[in-house]
Formats: sequence, C-alpha cells, structure tokens
Amino acid sequence: MRGLISHAVDDAVCTVLPFPTTRRVGKIRRTVEVLSDRSGKGADQYWKQVIAGMRTQMMSAGLTDDVVDRELRAFAEEVFGRVRHYAQPETNGAA
Repeated sequence: MRGLISHAVDDAVCTVLPFPTTRRVGKIRRTVEVLSDRSGKGADQYWKQVIAGMRTQMMSAGLTDDVVDRELRAFAEEVFGRVRHYAQPETNGAA
C-alpha cells in the first residue's frame, strides 16, 4: 500500500480496541427490526445467532473474554432498549 511502511517487531505487545458495539447503528437497527417481527423460538434463535457471530468476530480479532462480554452486554442493552421503546403504544401526547 502506498505510503505505509511495515516494520517487523519481535515481542511486540499491542492492545486491540473494539469498535464500540453501541455505535454499530446499522447492526442495532437490523437486529431490532428482525426481533420486532419475530417472537418465541424464532426470536431466540435469531438473537443467539447474532451474538454468536459477534462473539466469534471479536474473539478472532484478539479481544479478551472480558472485553467481548462487556461489548455484547452493551449491545444487548441497546437493542432491547430500542425493542421496548418500539413496543410501547403511541399515545400522541394524551395522558
């Protein structure tokens, strides 16, 4: 690649930082959309598939178990917060 210089470093230590799962807006929206259209076993299966895929991706990138768990919890909170929000009936400002 033009302009990039690669250096080999022996015994290098690096820290891999994940892209915050709460900022993966497209993934969050799509997951909320699918979960909103499913219920029961179908919703559970989809959720497990999403989380398993994300876990595999993050582990392959070299993230620690603690970081992966923290990111997946944050993702779940964001998704289910939105699912709850969308599930609430519109009141149109009526009290």
